Amino acid sequence: MLSAKSLGALVETELAEAVTDAIEAFSCKDKDVEFFLKNKALEFEKRDKSRTYIICEEETFLSGDVSILAYFTLSLKSLEFRGTLSKNKIKEIDGFSKEVESVAIALIGQFGKDEAKAKEISGKDLLIICMNMIYQVHTLIGGRYVLIECRDIDKVVGFYRGSGFKALQTDKNDDYLQMVRRL
Repeated sequence: MLSAKSLGALVETELAEAVTDAIEAFSCKDKDVEFFLKNKALEFEKRDKSRTYIICEEETFLSGDVSILAYFTLSLKSLEFRGTLSKNKIKEIDGFSKEVESVAIALIGQFGKDEAKAKEISGKDLLIICMNMIYQVHTLIGGRYVLIECRDIDKVVGFYRGSGFKALQTDKNDDYLQMVRRL
């Protein structure tokens, strides 16, 4: 059985060294996703900017073998609306007003699988685990949508579309495609 483990909590346990080794061994097709896990995830945890969850096989994890199949990072973001969005779309996302310039939104900031273990977890299963975590937050604090920012690559966009996300706009800072899904 697969389970999501909090990276921040794990580095405070006797498994800290095994977790560090597993992070170093992680290899992803998307080198930005790999770089974040290896170089930024722990610092973002310490500064409360985001929370990272590693996906492991529960049985091997309980035996002390930390092997990262995949991971995702969650945070909050201020989604700034571009001038290309309709007032109706802005009101739909905000829930009240069509005149707002931004809304707070749940962000899937990083999302990736280890290349060597990619067949052990599907992208769909990883997204289900990730969305279950987001729904827990949604139950506690509310929120209307979840955001993911990705490169505008047909296969990637197709995966997210097939999972209920809809293209919204491009980010003004880095030209990533911003896709949203109603909670």
